[in-house]
Formats: sequence, C-alpha cells, structure tokens
Amino acid sequence: MRAVLDRPTEAGALRYVLYHLAPPLPSYLSGRTALIGDAAHAMTPDLRRGACEALVDGLELAAALRAAPDVPPTRQVVRIARKPYGTKARNALPPAPLAVGGPPG
Repeated sequence: MRAVLDRPTEAGALRYVLYHLAPPLPSYLSGRTALIGDAAHAMTPDLRRGACEALVDGLELAAALRAAPDVPPTRQVVRIARKPYGTKARNALPPAPLAVGGPPG
C-alpha cells in the first residue's frame, strides 16, 4: 500500500493542457447559432469563473429567446414533433451535422 506522504514522481503526475481563446472571438453569434460557455470564451481557471460565466450565458440566452417572437416555445415544438406529420418532416431532413455545415473534423 502506498503511503499518502510518499514523494511524488514525474511519472505519477497528471498533466492537463489549458486553453484560452486568443484573440477573443469578435462575436458569439453567427446567424441563428450562438456559442455559450467555453465554446465562446474558454478561459484558464485562474479566476474560477468558467462555470459561472456559462450560467450567465444561459440566462442571457434565455432572456433573448423570450424576447424573440419568432422562436417557438419548447412545449410547442415537442407537441409538433409528436404528431405524425412532424415525424415525416423530421425524417425528410438531413442529419443535423450535415444541415449546419458538415460533420466535425
């Protein structure tokens, strides 16, 4: 059994690469797509604000969606998707990654 106070070794160290966006993105919006959280503004953990900023982004996005008259509420979309014609319309569409510019890679 290894004692807690054993001298750490280089081989036993875990290393993680930290990323930040430099320079910052000029905008987090492109058409009807919005980046939030680390996808928009990845930062190193020095200030310990990463999760907080993602929550702020979510609140701001929710407020923007409430103010947008052309964005259907989720319940309405769910009801439409459950109807037979909703399923047929969905099945006629290309898979989501292809519809927004192709598969990642």
